[in-house]
Amino acid sequence: MNFEFYLPVEILFGVGVVDKVGQVGKRFGYRVLVVTGRKSTKENGALDRVIQSLKTNGAEEVLVFDRIEPNPTDKSVNSASEIVVREKVDYIVGLGGGSSLDSAKAVGLVSSNEGCAWDYVNYPEGPRLVPFLNRPVICIPTTAGTGSEVNRYSVLSNPIRKEKMVISHSLNYPKVALIDPSLTLSMDGKLTAITGVDALMHALESLTNRLSNPLAEDLAVRAIALIKKWLPVAVEEPQNLEARTYMSYAAMLAGIAIDRKRVALIHGMEHPVSAHYPQVAHAEGLAALAVAVTEFNYRGNPEKYALFAELMGYPPEPHMAVRALEDFLCKVGMRLSLKELGVEREKLERLAEDVYMLARGLFPINPVEPTLEDIHRLYEKAYEGY
Repeated sequence: MNFEFYLPVEILFGVGVVDKVGQVGKRFGYRVLVVTGRKSTKENGALDRVIQSLKTNGAEEVLVFDRIEPNPTDKSVNSASEIVVREKVDYIVGLGGGSSLDSAKAVGLVSSNEGCAWDYVNYPEGPRLVPFLNRPVICIPTTAGTGSEVNRYSVLSNPIRKEKMVISHSLNYPKVALIDPSLTLSMDGKLTAITGVDALMHALESLTNRLSNPLAEDLAVRAIALIKKWLPVAVEEPQNLEARTYMSYAAMLAGIAIDRKRVALIHGMEHPVSAHYPQVAHAEGLAALAVAVTEFNYRGNPEKYALFAELMGYPPEPHMAVRALEDFLCKVGMRLSLKELGVEREKLERLAEDVYMLARGLFPINPVEPTLEDIHRLYEKAYEGY
């Protein structure tokens, strides 16, 4: 057995840890920018709690950048980075769902180096610029899905190029993750299902792709078991704190798993969907693609897909992974088609070409290496939802 494991993120987990942000932040300085979305953290009181904790613990200046959108853009990251440089901000707090956390990490990196956000995204041929510095970032998730608080990824969209790409660098890790499950209580059932499916796809793809890392795979296995048990409960009982706690924990585990083992074709095919259709939530796109891609993939790693089926409560046979996934998505109201999400059939060819051009680095690690024709056929199946 051989593996490497690196995770330079301090994790504070538990109900109430959000109120420690000021205590943690004063290690890094006195001027802070809070990066968050437009509404939810204001409405649920999380933003006020963060600001109060920062000020109580000696922050001299607390600035708020509240313009992060779903499927966040490079433009937003650049705008926030300009504020950081102009106002001589010492550190950054990302507060919200994956979009806010991804953006906060990217702001920490972009504001500390030359160029703009898109210079650092990881095209197949590599990023245009290599960062050398970063500002400290504290991540506080208010959803349980992306695991962005514990990994090195920032997924950004470029509306002009109609591309969705990833910053992936060791300088893009947050310094500290404050994971407070009580902050997820404000999610309704639909958002709970959407974010939970994101975590499930992270766990599924990190478990089954061709890379090998036993420790990361163990984390993915634990995450799958927890999500199978607790996501339906959280969807049906949004105020169930036990379910919220285990879903926050599962999302964190899955976020660490993909940091070490990456994702695969489900993610590679989703990114062009939400790049061209930004109204589509990332995990909705994943859900629409997951069954078709799993049916394509399971023969490439029968042992791991049999394990997934068993973890989901089905006979430990590779082909049962497809049934297990489809049934679970139905159970949480996430069995979707691309057509339902507003994707146009005439756009499928362009989406397939984008996957081939922009995500081909995932092809060799996918359980079955796809061709362009395979990708187009999978989009057709996902379009109809069968």
